[in-house]
Amino acid sequence: MKETIKFYYNVYIEKLYTTDKGSYFYMSDFKYYFVEFNRDIQEIDILVKMSNDLYNKGILVDTFILTKDNKYFVYVEDKIYVMLRVNSIEEDKYNLKDIVYFNNLLIVKNDNPLNNNWATLWMKKVDDFEEEISELNTDYPLIQNTFDYYMGLAENAISYVNDTFIDEKPSDFKVNLNHKRIKDAYQGYVNNPLTFTFDYSVRDIAEYVKYKFFNNTLEIDELEELIFNYNFTRGELRLLYARLLYPSYYLDTIKDIFILDKDESILKKYINKQEEYEYFLKDIYHTIKKKIEIPPVEWLVNKI
Repeated sequence: MKETIKFYYNVYIEKLYTTDKGSYFYMSDFKYYFVEFNRDIQEIDILVKMSNDLYNKGILVDTFILTKDNKYFVYVEDKIYVMLRVNSIEEDKYNLKDIVYFNNLLIVKNDNPLNNNWATLWMKKVDDFEEEISELNTDYPLIQNTFDYYMGLAENAISYVNDTFIDEKPSDFKVNLNHKRIKDAYQGYVNNPLTFTFDYSVRDIAEYVKYKFFNNTLEIDELEELIFNYNFTRGELRLLYARLLYPSYYLDTIKDIFILDKDESILKKYINKQEEYEYFLKDIYHTIKKKIEIPPVEWLVNKI
């Protein structure tokens, strides 16, 4: 890989470090990643523009490096690679307010609403997983014993999104900078443009909250303060609740089990907190209701 980088970038590297996603090296007090690009090649230009716009605003996101031929990508053994310069301290963390601030640095004019894209994508995922689970024999007993419950949660979330788009005005939902799947908010992830996407404003908030909850690091007061003090519309709070309902954590983990051959016991961190998360969803519903009326999910609201 050293010779590849030298050929395309005219960079001479003394020490190259390898990771499961690519390589990195240090030069002139900066860290550089040379990594595989796993998204549609058509997205590169928009990600370059997004990262440059943010960097020019003084936000220390990672930036793409041009090749000697003035391209932002190269082909290596039929795979697309890009080089990124790291401009922030990767280990530093953002809190929930920081994430919301970051998201609002790039806002898209919502002339062409995303419609119920979440519901469509979620339904397809549910169908795909149901088909895969139906083909299992005695493999993965933990997944087979818990799958129906989490599919029920997913179907609740899908119905909630669909109802939201019937009752509310989708063009009023803010679309801004988000991430493919935000977890604990290290700058090394948040500031990496390969994770960027545009979506409804509550996507990152919900995914961050779910991650923190199941890792026992969620500050409930932080979330409640955001709900009360931020200018969410009713429709956005309904989308937030739908996304909290949706068990992305469970489905992401199943995917890792199937594709990466991980042991299914890693699901226990979610299964063991199943009831606690139900009470959390009930409490957050009542928190939102103190600010604005949103429809209940009856079985959760009536949970004793």
